[in-house]
Amino acid sequence: MKIKSKLGLAIGAMAMAGSMTTATFAEDISMAFIVKDMNNPYYWRMGEGAKRAADELGIELSYVSAEFNGDIEGQIAVVETEIVKGHDAIVLVPMNGTALIPKVMEANAAGIPVITADTRVDDGPAKVETFVGLDEKTSFAGMAQWVVDQLGGKGKVAILEGFRGSSTAELRLNGMMEVFNANDGIEVVASIAADWDQEKGLKASEDILQAHPEVDAIVGSNDLMALGAVQAVKGAGKLDDIIVVGDDAIPSALAALRAGELNATIDGNTDLVGYEAVMAAYRHVTKGEELDDWIVVESSIMVAEDVTDEYLAGRGIVLE
Repeated sequence: MKIKSKLGLAIGAMAMAGSMTTATFAEDISMAFIVKDMNNPYYWRMGEGAKRAADELGIELSYVSAEFNGDIEGQIAVVETEIVKGHDAIVLVPMNGTALIPKVMEANAAGIPVITADTRVDDGPAKVETFVGLDEKTSFAGMAQWVVDQLGGKGKVAILEGFRGSSTAELRLNGMMEVFNANDGIEVVASIAADWDQEKGLKASEDILQAHPEVDAIVGSNDLMALGAVQAVKGAGKLDDIIVVGDDAIPSALAALRAGELNATIDGNTDLVGYEAVMAAYRHVTKGEELDDWIVVESSIMVAEDVTDEYLAGRGIVLE
């Protein structure tokens, strides 16, 4: 923590007595908030939460990312730059839990505490003060059960995965598969990595519909891939026949929910993830607070009726 102090001393010689002003401290706190991709609505919402916390605290926040999600070398370079700036703390949303370990260790060596949000850094020598995020596995197990219930316990399901090797993608997939495998009437006919991308989600879904025209549901591991699936399903004229669900509650997905094109999404309260991560970092830096290993942010499944004007206004979202 950067502390600036002034000490004034005045001596009244004639009275042979001294008077000393009390020390005054002015905090000058700066943090870096490093996400995977600022162009992704999911991380935009997270960044808005982080900025809100920074504004409330009156601290400087450097909100940065690599050029695109998947640019691991780019994110490594961004972390290096932010370490050199000498921030009081870094909040990191790592693209890859293994690749970012050396950079977290560099921050450790520089005396900069690191908090991870949304995605974890792998266990190992790097020190992370806390992780802020939802329980991805449980969240997606809940979505999988919702799909099973909608299908009446019987049907064919396809999955659109995120980046393979990403801890977030693996947790979401594992949560779904535990539920689907526990239901004998459910058959997973395809599981394709579409890398969190809408165009790749569209292409993967078109391939799924070609190979498995009888598919009953497509589960996107995020909303962008799910919206790609919606495009494919609409193009095949099967919007009323195939359930499509996603995750993140981004504005375009909320609009698709209202339009009856997307059936459900998970609201992971990503703005709250950003907000709580900055708040936790601030408490640790300014008060020396020992943080819990995991600050859990709750999630919920949303359907069309949940996209109320009140919900949108509370999150500052305007649907076109």
